[in-house]
Parts: sequence; C-alpha cells; structure tokens
Amino acid sequence: MGTSLLHFALLMGLLVVLPCSASSRKDHYRFRNDMPSNPDDEGETHHHDFGGILPVSRCRHNYNERTEAGINRQINLMMYVGYVYHSMAQHFGRCDVALPGFQKFFRQMAQDQREKAETLMNYQNLRGGLVRLQQVTAPSTAEWGSGIEAMEHALELEKTINEVEKIFTISQYITNLERVGPGLGEYMFDKLPQN
Repeated sequence: MGTSLLHFALLMGLLVVLPCSASSRKDHYRFRNDMPSNPDDEGETHHHDFGGILPVSRCRHNYNERTEAGINRQINLMMYVGYVYHSMAQHFGRCDVALPGFQKFFRQMAQDQREKAETLMNYQNLRGGLVRLQQVTAPSTAEWGSGIEAMEHALELEKTINEVEKIFTISQYITNLERVGPGLGEYMFDKLPQN
C-alpha cells in the first residue's frame, strides 16, 4: 500500500512538471522572434566561428541567435558613434577652434557610448551569447566645422542609435545655437553650464 502511494505521488509530480515544460514553449508573454522556430531545436544552438562549431554557453536559455546578432550590431554601432564623438571632442580642443565647452560635451558623449556598449557586452555574456566585435570605421572627417554643424551631425548619430533623450537635448542645443548665431554667440553658448 505504501509503495502504490509513492508511485501515485511520483506520477502526480510528473503530471505537474510535464505541462510546465510544455507551456514554457508557448509562453505568450515572450517575444516571438526570441523563441526557437522548432521546439526540438531548443538548447541545440551552436555558434559557427573560425570554421568550427563552438558549444553553447551553459547559461544560455531562451536567447535566439537573431537577438544575439542584433545586440552585437548595437554594440558595434555604439563603438563607432563613440569614436566619432572622440574626433569631435579633439576638433573643439584644438587651439584654432578653442571651444572647451564643446570639447567637454563631446568627450562626455563618447564616454557615455563606451559605457553603454560595455553594458550590452556584459548583458551578452550574462545571457550566454558571444560578443563579436567588428572593426570600428574611422570618422568620415576630422574637421567638424562650427558648433552648430557638429551638433547637427551629433543629432543624426543619435537618431541612428535611437537615444530619445539625447535627440531631444541636442535638438534644443541646435535651436539655441541658431538663436545666438556664430562667432560671439557660439562663444557664449560654449560657456554655459551644460557644456
């Protein structure tokens, strides 16, 4: 009698566990593209690298290769944008440009991009993904012109990485730079606390 009760308890335990594992594949709260297309492929993902197959990280769980690739693209884009901001900072630090407020602003923007890229790299490792760094392309120029020209270019960069708060802030700076004009106005803007 005691043995049959034990078997019954085990059978009930299996009945409770089996539906849970089956329902995890059909969780409607997950992002559809983050799930494997074939349920039998779950946990069988391999990274193809250097002509061979690398085993999946032990901690990898419900992390689709498309998500991993998208995060790697974002990391590399942020590294590029940070590289451009470094170039802008150096432009405004030159003795013939001499706008230290703009230099400080663009140096901070470069540091922000590097920190965000590092955060994404840490997340990639946390999820069991593989960080794939690409070659960072050099900026198209080393001459960034006036403050308003550089800010307009920075606005386009922020739109590529879709940082909404920075898009709004830089748009405000451009509006103010249009109001004050070049020369003395740009010099006075450079002295403001936001820089």
